[in-house]
Amino acid sequence: MTLHATRGAALLSWVNSLHVADPVEAVLQLQDCSIFIKIIDRIHGTEEGQQILKQPVSERLDFVCSFLQKNRKHPSSPECLVSAQKVLEGSELELAKMTMLLLYHSTMSSKSPRDWEQFEYKIQAELAVILKFVLDHEDGLNLNEDLENFLQKAPVPSTCSSTFPEELSPPSHQAKREIRFLELQKVASSSSGNNFLSGSPASPMGDILQTPQFQMRRLK
Repeated sequence: MTLHATRGAALLSWVNSLHVADPVEAVLQLQDCSIFIKIIDRIHGTEEGQQILKQPVSERLDFVCSFLQKNRKHPSSPECLVSAQKVLEGSELELAKMTMLLLYHSTMSSKSPRDWEQFEYKIQAELAVILKFVLDHEDGLNLNEDLENFLQKAPVPSTCSSTFPEELSPPSHQAKREIRFLELQKVASSSSGNNFLSGSPASPMGDILQTPQFQMRRLK
């Protein structure tokens, strides 16, 4: 199973934008989990992970996996979202999955505006697609498999980054695809001054952050 280069590049751009460590150029540079722990500290607003950074990679990995499991929508689910063994073996796909979930949790927990306009349009659009994918699939019974399939697929060009290729959408969402597209257009054209979004409301990430789906999920 191979990580698609475009998806990997977008995730690395997000990681580097946080400035929690020296810039990374390859997903495998995340394998020691130190950057993941620093991202979690930023999400929590604490330095809880500082002691964990002094521990072996296996314990750092346990810390990150525990965070992802506890913060999923259904924490009691027996499905494990991350394979520690695959991470230790150097699986780019598994590391990208962890990064994708941290992007989601970071965006959901943020209480301050984020300058998404700092990203090139194509990168911002891809990050918006990634975020929307997790939003649409977090209720699924096979979230782990869904994430893996998504990370291997090539992005499909679209005039609206907030819509999804039919083959990537779960059956329950396919019937509502057109309605959601119209809703996003309405929100993007009518909203202004949103206190959570820094940038144009019609930007790819703006389309996602201003949807009722995103706002309701953040309030839970």
